[in-house]
Amino acid sequence: MDKRERLRVQRQHLRKARSRDAAQKRGSVDRQLRAWEKLEAAQQALDARAYEEAVEYAQAAVTLVPRDSYAATLYVAAAEKSGNSRHYIASLEHLISIAPPSFPALVRLAQLHCGAGNLERAAGLATEARLIVPRRLAQRRQWLAALEGVERAVANRVALRADTPQRELPFARPLTSPAPEATRFSPASVPPTVATAESPPDESTSAAALTPAAPAPTTATSAPRRNLEIPITVAADVVGLDALSGTAASDLNEVTLALLATELRDAESFDRLLAVERAQGLLRLSHQEETVRKTLSVLLGRALLADEVGLGKTIEAGLILSEYLLRGRVRSALVLTPPSLVGQWREELAAKFDIAARTTEDAAFRSDPLRWWEEPGVIVASLPTARSERHRHAVTGRPWDLVIVDEAHTLKNHRTEAYALVQSLQSRFLLLLTATPVENRVEELYNLVSLIRPGHLGGRQAFVRSFATNNGQLTETARGEIRNLLSEIMIRNTRALSGVHLPPRFARTLLVQPGREEHALYDYLAAALRSLATTGRARLLLSTLLQEAGSSPQAVRGTLEKVAGDESLSEAVRGDLASAADFARRATGSEKTRALLQAVQGSPGATVVFTRFRGTLAFLAEALAREGVQHECLHGDIPAAARAGAIDRCRQAGSVLLSTDVGSEGLNLQFCHRLINFDLPWNPMRIEQRIGRLHRIGQEHPVEVVNFCLAGSIEERILGILDERINLFELVVGEVEMILGYLDSPREFPELVLDAFAEHDEVDRARSFARIADALAAARERYRTVKLFDEALFRNELGV
Repeated sequence: MDKRERLRVQRQHLRKARSRDAAQKRGSVDRQLRAWEKLEAAQQALDARAYEEAVEYAQAAVTLVPRDSYAATLYVAAAEKSGNSRHYIASLEHLISIAPPSFPALVRLAQLHCGAGNLERAAGLATEARLIVPRRLAQRRQWLAALEGVERAVANRVALRADTPQRELPFARPLTSPAPEATRFSPASVPPTVATAESPPDESTSAAALTPAAPAPTTATSAPRRNLEIPITVAADVVGLDALSGTAASDLNEVTLALLATELRDAESFDRLLAVERAQGLLRLSHQEETVRKTLSVLLGRALLADEVGLGKTIEAGLILSEYLLRGRVRSALVLTPPSLVGQWREELAAKFDIAARTTEDAAFRSDPLRWWEEPGVIVASLPTARSERHRHAVTGRPWDLVIVDEAHTLKNHRTEAYALVQSLQSRFLLLLTATPVENRVEELYNLVSLIRPGHLGGRQAFVRSFATNNGQLTETARGEIRNLLSEIMIRNTRALSGVHLPPRFARTLLVQPGREEHALYDYLAAALRSLATTGRARLLLSTLLQEAGSSPQAVRGTLEKVAGDESLSEAVRGDLASAADFARRATGSEKTRALLQAVQGSPGATVVFTRFRGTLAFLAEALAREGVQHECLHGDIPAAARAGAIDRCRQAGSVLLSTDVGSEGLNLQFCHRLINFDLPWNPMRIEQRIGRLHRIGQEHPVEVVNFCLAGSIEERILGILDERINLFELVVGEVEMILGYLDSPREFPELVLDAFAEHDEVDRARSFARIADALAAARERYRTVKLFDEALFRNELGV
């Protein structure tokens, strides 16, 4: 290697070293700043007597600056005030680990360990305290008496365990008679440490400076020392109901205190998830339950849930909402979603968690929106509706206990009205749900995190200078720093680590040539659509008629009869509709129905057949009955209990289940692995939701999807686009929604395909559908790029 090359390599190593040092310094400074923010929050919580919150903040600060004595001492003060012995023990253990332990700290910690039953540790601490007994110490006699009490209690309890190896020591059982001082102690009877909210420690406070504050006087006993014959365990954490269970009778005060203690313990402990126990039809997945626990206990109800598509972010958010409702910590909640997901959220909350939510699709919302927003309970609203000028002030003018924002990547730009709305909401808890937190710039991540915890990532300009340069091409060091910052606020589970893997699914389309009457019926409806020059009610009506005609003549017949005399329609449209109604009356059969009979008779076994329309459902039920095919029907008017019974019968008999989309809401149909779409919704998300009823977690077999499509219909065009350009039937359930979100069009997908089909000339129609196909392909490519960017940024390090 020549001299020039050696110099180049040395300069390169020097630049890397400088960059690494600078990153470490930035990280150190940032950790210090975040630690002081948490310490300030802990002190404020202490002042407000919110001791549990103070412990959480102080614990987080200790994690950030583990060698800081001020943080350690404040942690002790918060833990002592909270009354939680586990936190108190942990805080004192941390304090004596970072500084030479003081005699009072060792004695106090020995007491706590003894009370918790950790005799070995208590004995070790007592021995260590004996070695450093100071000659001069305020209340020296009291501290020595406390140490002797610990030593006697440890010795007595060890002796009891040796004498009665087969007996279980009772837990916090009340004594029937006073115990001698030799065998009786409680944390309250021994001098506490001085770190309290009333006298906050200064920066110079250390373990050596701990002194007792107004210790309770010890009472000497003249009775000779003796051991009780009654085994006793002193417990720091008392479960109220367990304490009552050991007595034959209790007075009213004891019962009231026990119930209050139990309620307080349950309200703050999330080891047991009440929502999981009450959920209906929910498969228990470890990554979902651990996400809920971490969000509740560590992230304190403010989190960015960014699981990969298909892992159940909606379920996790629903469990968190249900848990807070069951514990009485949430009385008013707001769920903000895209318009297309309002109904789906209402369905999921009702079916799985028994939560009755009001939505912006309800009639009560339209009649009196101001009162509707003010009422307590759970509200599911579309984000565009909530941010509109008419409703924004009602949404932001009241406090919410919990706010959930689905598809939160729509908030990536902090200059939008949607972002301003969420930023101005008053909420104690906040959940942001998105599978793609970053789309192309890490500044978008800064915007989302700032909604949850302002200032967590530092100042915007400093963050942008550090991480948003070079067109988003981050070094691995920078990615690591971002992941460390996000670990306190974000959870992202991946399939690789969650163990969620679905069997494959296979799709095929059966193109059915319509009969003479069906062909004429569809042609007249298409002619009526193309004769319209404007949008409006007539266009919406014809859209519905075309979807019904694509299903069956029986579905469209009733609607045609209702609108036959509508004088608001033009004469040309009424003429086409009259002709269409005539052919609908003549059509007594359906070519698709014959194809369905061949499919179910040729391949027996459990099969789910979906249709959008009740007229088609009734016609198919009659056709299957005539052929002797065993079947069950589901639709919106069938009660939930009856739906469950129909599914059980289909599962046992391997029969056909005919269902509308509404009839299958909230149901899991994994028992079946064959799905027939008798008709196809124009919205791809509806198709995906049907598939998701079968192809979901818990499905053990490959899923077969068969699409029946009428030749020459809009559905044929839609299927061609979705299958060829985005491989609809190969996507993970949930990805279609992501792809459609990247369409560069203010109009919904069904409106785009209706406009294309309304073109008068076939060449123009083909050109319009080609533009839609190209836009979909571009949207999928953009989604793929975003997915790769997020995978490289987050990797697998933020899951539970």
